Amino acid sequence: MRRLRGFVWTCLIGVMPALGAGAHVVRPAAPGQPAVWRTYDLIVDLDKLPRTYSCDQLWYVFRGVLLRLGVPSDSVHILPYRCSRTPSGDLRSPRVQVSFRMPSILHGKAVQWAQLRAVRRTVIVQPGEPKRLRPTDCRLLCQIRQTLLATLPVQVLSSDLRCGAGAHFGVTVRDWVAATP
Repeated sequence: MRRLRGFVWTCLIGVMPALGAGAHVVRPAAPGQPAVWRTYDLIVDLDKLPRTYSCDQLWYVFRGVLLRLGVPSDSVHILPYRCSRTPSGDLRSPRVQVSFRMPSILHGKAVQWAQLRAVRRTVIVQPGEPKRLRPTDCRLLCQIRQTLLATLPVQVLSSDLRCGAGAHFGVTVRDWVAATP
């Protein structure tokens, strides 16, 4: 065992001067693209929904959609207003203010300012995904797609938003999320 240790040290000592003399240690590149966190602060106007949503219901649906898109939960702030305290009210055109952060990909010389690495991911938003999105929320998701998703740096790959009795609906989105270390 002592001979093996001595051999390893001899090898390392012999290599160390070469490393210091201009040789580069190559580290594998981290997965993903260089990115920075971009903050979004938006007001989403919902117009003539087919049913009344309570402020809590809207809060949970918007939070679920944002988390589904990979938005960090600690950055999500949601304030629904012009909504009902209970689902039995008659307010059908609420507003939802959302504030959150998402990765924004850097290119060229801007990569020096990278705060994180981001990877592409595809997700489906449909009833049950997120949990609080129900089969009766097709028109709500349709308006979220036309307002919120249209503002974000996401690519809508497909959307089936034919809302009708018993219709299955959903939106497939490709976005950037923070790469896990």
